Amino acid sequence: MGEGSYITGLDIGTSKIVAVVARVTETTTEVTGVGIVPSVGVRKGVIVDIESAAAAIREAVKKVRAISGVEVKEVCTGISDGQIKSFKSTGAIALTTDTITQRDVDKVMETAGTVYVPLDKEIMHMIPVEYIVDGEGQIHNPVGMKGMRLEVNVQVVAGSSNTIQNVIKCCEMAGVKAADIVFNPLASSAAVLRENEKDYGAILIDIGGGTTDIVVFKNGAFMGAAVIDIGGNQFTNDIAVGLRLPVAEAERLKKAYGMATFPDEYFGEEITVTADMEERRISKSFITEIIKARSEELTGMIKDAILGIPGFSWQPWSVVLTGAVAELKGLEGLIASVLDLPVRIGTCQLSGIGDKIRGPMYATTVGLVSYTRKRYYEGSSSDTFTTGQYSMSKWFKGLVGKFFNK
Repeated sequence: MGEGSYITGLDIGTSKIVAVVARVTETTTEVTGVGIVPSVGVRKGVIVDIESAAAAIREAVKKVRAISGVEVKEVCTGISDGQIKSFKSTGAIALTTDTITQRDVDKVMETAGTVYVPLDKEIMHMIPVEYIVDGEGQIHNPVGMKGMRLEVNVQVVAGSSNTIQNVIKCCEMAGVKAADIVFNPLASSAAVLRENEKDYGAILIDIGGGTTDIVVFKNGAFMGAAVIDIGGNQFTNDIAVGLRLPVAEAERLKKAYGMATFPDEYFGEEITVTADMEERRISKSFITEIIKARSEELTGMIKDAILGIPGFSWQPWSVVLTGAVAELKGLEGLIASVLDLPVRIGTCQLSGIGDKIRGPMYATTVGLVSYTRKRYYEGSSSDTFTTGQYSMSKWFKGLVGKFFNK
């Protein structure tokens, strides 16, 4: 892979579909084009109308091609739905030489992948938590070390086979190939988490349009994940039902006046809303009451989901909030209060026209590019991906000149 190579990330979200082209080197990511279209055919992170979703993807890719000047043929995309699960696995091999090689690492990772997975699931990621050489653990890279036995503890992420195959088919119908499929919050973490946060302990909470995704890191390693089937669209639907408004008007009110906490100035203050071609006046406090109730419910579910991740225990973790709902007023403080941990809004660090997509709602899109670039330069041992019998470590060997377009 040489200077001036390009990666295309494709975020197939519930509320929007975003394609981003970036020029990458070993140390930099420079966005050169962004294509954004409203999402159709996607509900709670799952494609429910292939033709409609494919048409939207095609339009997003068309836009990013026109802006970047790059002929997009292959994309890195992601998925998130309530059926995604993460669990632990282990592998071990006896070493045939006294010095550990990359081949040994690949072999021990392969043994860790021989786990039972239900027929309706496919392994998406196998991420090393630690390597163990002759009983000595907490090793991040054993290549070059001396030893007689090599073990590995990994976190496996498995997703719905149907969800994965539908994403692949949608991309094909849109005229591009889904060369890599990533669990969305892992991608987001590559865009907004700092390395020292991963070392000390970090919780990423990505609240998108259809789902809330949670991933936890400790000692620089991925510890586990959880997905909650509630996102920003549920806030909008609550307003629409509670105030008897069209969804579009409810979405406008959420963005303009929505707050997760109750400000004193909202009492008694009224605004004009439109429903069935008629205008009427409502109190701002009605909107806040609805959003506050949903925010408190979701925050409680987030805490329960975090506590349900195996091996998690409370300590001075840092919490990073991303996604379309991350900037909802008062939500950051509410989550900090419930979790009793410091919370910050995650923003993407980019150059080029990336200034337009630095915000938390674009963390997944930017992360898809950053995650793929990082895996390529760090080598296949940092994360093995499979779709059916297709190994991502093999995919990377044929990557140059294909996915990284000139």
